[in-house]
Amino acid sequence: MAVLEAEKYNNVIDFGKKAITSLKENNLDQFSVLAEEGWNCFPEPKNNWNQGYNYAKMIYKGFFSHKQFDQAKIWLNRMIENNNTLNLFDEDVWFETAKYQFETADYKESYNKLKQVVEVAGFRYFENEDPKYLEFYKNPDKYFQD
Repeated sequence: MAVLEAEKYNNVIDFGKKAITSLKENNLDQFSVLAEEGWNCFPEPKNNWNQGYNYAKMIYKGFFSHKQFDQAKIWLNRMIENNNTLNLFDEDVWFETAKYQFETADYKESYNKLKQVVEVAGFRYFENEDPKYLEFYKNPDKYFQD
């Protein structure tokens, strides 16, 4: 597994901190710019760094929490690409993908991903999450009605 050298990663961290500050101030445009600048600090190929997964996840969650699903999808894809390269956290990627699919009304795919998560990891991924995801998993039929 590739671990980014400390000096380069500190640049990423600096942009990440500034991005999170912008997010807390609800300045999503600045959040987006700073997040991208941090991402650009990773050497190519960007999906080859352990730290890249967590960075992408942090930015994804920021956009997701503000219901900026188009931007969230970009960062979710970066998480997926990173995970596919390094084979880090399949269940985590599946769970985040399922939440994204739920929020964008792709209920069938969301349920299928949640089922994978539960089969591999049990219900631990539902802890500290919005209870609607567990409710959906336990009672999906009301979402599949025409």
